[in-house]
Amino acid sequence: MSNWEHQYREEASAFTSPQQLDCEVLLQAKGYQPKKDIGRMLSGTSMSCALVTALLMLAHPAQHLGARTPTMTQNNEFQLSAQEIAQWQLPAPEPEIQDDPWQTLRNQVSAENYVALCQEWRQQQNNIAEQGLPRELRKAAQKRCRILP
Repeated sequence: MSNWEHQYREEASAFTSPQQLDCEVLLQAKGYQPKKDIGRMLSGTSMSCALVTALLMLAHPAQHLGARTPTMTQNNEFQLSAQEIAQWQLPAPEPEIQDDPWQTLRNQVSAENYVALCQEWRQQQNNIAEQGLPRELRKAAQKRCRILP
């Protein structure tokens, strides 16, 4: 034992508490007791949580899919063959190219030719069942078509 450890133990043993303080601390500590009704509720809750966790682990889809850890190479990198990757990935859907039916009208509006826009807007105001103008064309029509006949 080193010198400073010996000095520490001597100083620590010199600390004592009065007998009256010890008795008060002991009486106060005896007053602390767990509540009886919470223990049963806490036990039931923890048991049900453990049961749900166990059921989830057993019924998880990965258990049925045959999930496994990938093989490790010498460089501690995961290695999956192209066939295994293709097995787990869905093929990317081909994007559908759709023509914009309002493109010609948009081009005319961007060229500041509002005659066709106003005609289309008036026709759609008379026929409610048709497909309405897109929002930006509708706003442009509300702003400009009051001026034109």
